Amino acid sequence: MSGTLSEDEFRKQCRALVAFSEKIGDGWELRENGDDIYIVKKVKLPIQFREDSSEECAIIPESDADEDMVEDSENSSIVPTTHLISFEYHVTYSCSYSVPVLYFLAWHSTGQLLRVEEVWKIAPPCSDTYSYITQIDHPVLARPFYELHPCRTEQLMALIQCEESDKYLLSWISSIGRDVGLCLDIRYAMPSGRVRYDCCDLCV
Repeated sequence: MSGTLSEDEFRKQCRALVAFSEKIGDGWELRENGDDIYIVKKVKLPIQFREDSSEECAIIPESDADEDMVEDSENSSIVPTTHLISFEYHVTYSCSYSVPVLYFLAWHSTGQLLRVEEVWKIAPPCSDTYSYITQIDHPVLARPFYELHPCRTEQLMALIQCEESDKYLLSWISSIGRDVGLCLDIRYAMPSGRVRYDCCDLCV
């Protein structure tokens, strides 16, 4: 099965995902700019930073975050220290690769953006992290964002695609989003919460 997605199908699945997100209060938003369409989600995640720069950062499950979490205290002597980091995720479409692409920003509570070295440490350890996550201009906003490069998306999706081709976008987000803290609500995968492309969903 092909691991690509047509632009028309991308638009259709974006609208359906956002329509269902609105029903469950999951926070996805649809953005349109001329002929361009993309979806956006904003979250705050506790990230554990270690003073030793050679160590990786860790995204802490919300249930494990406790009162010891601090919001970017520069004088903290606790090692490791947990900070509340704001993430803004954008899912756009690449005509060159015919697949979705994930862009994101991440910043401290002070408003300071995470350095690229910090972003690399958040992602799971792998030999090609430096090429997998890069900083590049957003294709619609023309501002610097971090990008999960789409060069391997087609290969990945060809391996994991199920018979339900209308679930491509959900499968893709659940597969690559977790690398940078983007997780889908379990209700998207439940039988009663399946995203359907009916008239109500498309009239957003």
